[in-house]
Amino acid sequence: MSVRSTRAFLELARWENALIASLGVLFGAWWVGWGSERPIGFAVLAALPLTAAANAWNDIADISIDRRAHPARPLPSGRLSVEAARRFAAFAALAGVLLASGADAWLGALTVAVVALMYAYSNGLKRAGLTGNVAVALLASLPFLYGGWAAGKPVNALVLVAIAAPLHFAREIAKDIEDAPADADSRNTLPVTAGSELATAVLVASLIVFLLLLIPYVVARPLLARRAPSRRGLVVYAGWCVVKGRRGSPLVFKIAMLCAMGAFVVVHN
Repeated sequence: MSVRSTRAFLELARWENALIASLGVLFGAWWVGWGSERPIGFAVLAALPLTAAANAWNDIADISIDRRAHPARPLPSGRLSVEAARRFAAFAALAGVLLASGADAWLGALTVAVVALMYAYSNGLKRAGLTGNVAVALLASLPFLYGGWAAGKPVNALVLVAIAAPLHFAREIAKDIEDAPADADSRNTLPVTAGSELATAVLVASLIVFLLLLIPYVVARPLLARRAPSRRGLVVYAGWCVVKGRRGSPLVFKIAMLCAMGAFVVVHN
């Protein structure tokens, strides 16, 4: 495999998102009090190919849209063929299931359902508006559950899923707002069907829910509020970017999630 094709596959996988998903697994394990290193390691590794498979299927489904909205991506640019992307996604999905099964057999079974949901999203749900947004918000929040599950306390990690889901939902709405011109002929996203003003209102409401869910932890740990205000500031800034029609807010949401995880770890230690 050439350096050029390797780079194309890494771009297709969104390697940076895959690393963030692995960090989410680690954070979920830390949140519930760690556990045996072996299953946690398997769960961390599973997040990499699972994220890669989801992104590959997404780009295969969006190739016609990406020719207008993201022409430099591997598929619309011609650096990778659709068939190569399909084989890559299938291999990554299988690897994710096997690695998750190495952490826990029931987690492997859950991962089969997760893979099915990822595939269903790319091949239909993503064009169903808010239903697709909800599916992605859930999938993007699952690394926390994987970490808690691998550490032996999956129920304890559900609170992280509940907190993260509104932020991921807001990020998906922000992406839809930015991509609305390219999506107009092929996807029934909220900004396409109901307009950007309503979509922005839904996004802001989701951010408010996210911030409200953080209040109990800020109250319980005042140090969290003093040492790590950046995560709330980033969330507010991302929302402001959407309201003002500025691009780039999805990236700010991603950074805000990373800052939130880091803030909890720093304050705890």
